[in-house]
Amino acid sequence: MADTNRAYERAMTLAALSGLKVALGPAFLTTAHRRPSSRNWVLAALGEMVLDKVGIFPSRFRLPLLIPHTLAGAWVASESMKEDGVDDPWAGPMGAVVAAGVATLAPMVRIAGSRVLGIPDPVLGIAEDYLALRVGSQAMDLSMEQVAETAKETVSELGERVRPALQEVGIRA
Repeated sequence: MADTNRAYERAMTLAALSGLKVALGPAFLTTAHRRPSSRNWVLAALGEMVLDKVGIFPSRFRLPLLIPHTLAGAWVASESMKEDGVDDPWAGPMGAVVAAGVATLAPMVRIAGSRVLGIPDPVLGIAEDYLALRVGSQAMDLSMEQVAETAKETVSELGERVRPALQEVGIRA
């Protein structure tokens, strides 16, 4: 029974991370299980973190972003449970609810922190990302060093893929 509890904890943690950043839950799941798609998920999560600080995205609790957060939470919770050998048809719906809840509450906490404490929103966003990375690494039994190394490798790999295209148009990278 303890394994089932751990599977639920991991699945719901990944769903919560998907509520914070759409790609973060899937990035942790695919990286921990060494899936080929992990680089794409890590790159998407990194991009989402950067774009969040720039303020390009509307708030997560608005429908255009709430839907992808919710779907990501459902998918990652279901996949995580399968990876842990637990067949539960409620994992997806539960993950969706957790992700939607986090996507709705997290921006409110950031807004309150910014208005009440006077902390700039990008600083709160960085703190949110650090907390998410810390929680995700613990849930998936990865060290923060492994998480950092994976991010560095992914960015480096992207640079290697993009460099020839940039050189073709006359940009030296």
